[in-house]
Amino acid sequence: MKRWGLAAAVAAIAASAAAPRGDESYPANYVGAALVQLNDNGGWSWFMDPRVIVNEGKLIIGSVRAVGSNQANVSDPRSGNVEVSVYEIETGATHTVVLHPHLEQDDHDAPAFYVRTDGRILAVYSMHARERRMYYRISEPHNPLLWSAAKSVETPGDDAAYAGNNATYANLFRMPSGRLYNFIRAFHHDPNYMYSDDDGNTWKYGGRWLYGKGGYSPYLKYADDGKGTIHFVATEDHPRNFDNSLYHGYVRDGAMYKTDGTKVGTLSTTTDTKIATWDFTKFYQGGPDNVAWMVDVELDRSDRPYVLFSTQVDGRGLPRGQGGLDLRYHYARLDAKGWHTEEIAHAGTRLYPDEDDYSGLGALDPNNPDVLYISTDADPVSGAPLISAADGKRHYELFRGERSANGRWTFTPFTRNSTVDNLRPVIPKWNDRRTAIAWMRGAYIHNHGEWYSSVVAAIAPPAGSTLQTQ
Repeated sequence: MKRWGLAAAVAAIAASAAAPRGDESYPANYVGAALVQLNDNGGWSWFMDPRVIVNEGKLIIGSVRAVGSNQANVSDPRSGNVEVSVYEIETGATHTVVLHPHLEQDDHDAPAFYVRTDGRILAVYSMHARERRMYYRISEPHNPLLWSAAKSVETPGDDAAYAGNNATYANLFRMPSGRLYNFIRAFHHDPNYMYSDDDGNTWKYGGRWLYGKGGYSPYLKYADDGKGTIHFVATEDHPRNFDNSLYHGYVRDGAMYKTDGTKVGTLSTTTDTKIATWDFTKFYQGGPDNVAWMVDVELDRSDRPYVLFSTQVDGRGLPRGQGGLDLRYHYARLDAKGWHTEEIAHAGTRLYPDEDDYSGLGALDPNNPDVLYISTDADPVSGAPLISAADGKRHYELFRGERSANGRWTFTPFTRNSTVDNLRPVIPKWNDRRTAIAWMRGAYIHNHGEWYSSVVAAIAPPAGSTLQTQ
């Protein structure tokens, strides 16, 4: 698909070796706000939401525990624990409980959360395309540390060892009618949905509502306006299989629409669908030199989406595992005149060779379209490798990006001179001027079960404020 040759790869390695060390005005393991460790080990993928919530003064986040390599520790009773960590924001107290013991050492097993009207929290999760089943548990009222026994609901189709009709990726949305939706990947490895009319106590399968190119699966991220409209951003396929573009549409009252309100069709109630991701509004044209993958999507005060996404720009013509040494972050925004996209920062290099499109990821501020956080192992502006002054090694660091009134983005270190990587930041919705941010802090080896990252969080000052200097 892409374009890096041997000479370019050698040049990149040489540049990394010759790169200057980090800005020594920052101390070792600098963080721009007080760092709190919620869990000593945890990981998550980014296609289930909400992965982290703030409720009744508590930051609540789900993660999956890894115990060494997946192959070496499948018998360890802690490996693959689905866990819930709770941070009491004002007191600083932290707690962790096991939601589902020894499910599977895979970061796709992390849960999505929904706060019910009775003060209980619903958690929905699954194995990574190993079963035709979604699990769910419900907490005690106002207590995310005590949970009911796990229940499950099956999705249709034939069994398979992996993929096929198996399920993964929970995404929870409540409609004004009270109906609760769970948008998942299931039958035919495509977007499907389930629904509940009793606040998640029981579930029914809804249908398969979208399809992609067929190489693996289209990928979707969602944003809910809380008033009955679910926006989505979609690819055609996994970026390892296809040079993805990005599409936008929305679901409302059982129908699906393009950005401009043109109706595309109705939400399927069977396992058959005639609607593809490319039937919706294309807002970014991908290609061999700019393979797109969405990172995050939120809605502004006018309920218009804004999107953070990445591109791989360096792999034209290369086999899998040889690209991904130059990734970029882009920002897209819908306004009254239509969609606008722009490249905003260097995203650095891939996390590991099997997935050339995996970046450190980032998070949009849900309260401010002009603020975001990114993880990168390159200087966001110049692209120079980030070499830590603390250990002389290259690490992924977090940066806060802010867009000025003239549209210019500036990036301020939120972590610097780290001795570990800082990955996959998540920002929950929170009615506060401050920003709650959680991320994985440590080494990440593979999504199928090997990471050495702790789950951490910080309460950052409002946009425009100066980050702490120590």
